[in-house]
Amino acid sequence: MSKIVNKFINEWSGSLNTRIRELREQQGLRQDTLANFVGSSQQTISRIENGKCVPPVDLIVNIAEYFKVTVDYILCLSDTKRNLEVQLKINREIDEFYELVSAYKDLNNENRETITILLKRLREVQKVGS
Repeated sequence: MSKIVNKFINEWSGSLNTRIRELREQQGLRQDTLANFVGSSQQTISRIENGKCVPPVDLIVNIAEYFKVTVDYILCLSDTKRNLEVQLKINREIDEFYELVSAYKDLNNENRETITILLKRLREVQKVGS
């Protein structure tokens, strides 16, 4: 590997090991306890946290599932610490309302204002009817 690639991997894995250590310590877990929960060994968790190795993909997924965060958060691709279930719910809602949002974006400002007024009125009527 080139020096540039090695430098990138070292910097990235340094962030990853810090992220995993922080999550573990926030939960008050020892390395061996985390290892048992994610199907690994204490030595592997120690090596990851000390930057001696990069965890395999399946272990990253297991760690993310255990801490209920996204793999992106573990990999330091995102600083948003989202619960995995919440992220999946958000993704489903985005998929469900994608066409509606796209249609709204295509409207001019006057029509957007009209839609906003209609939505407010519908919510008021719905509350009264409940």
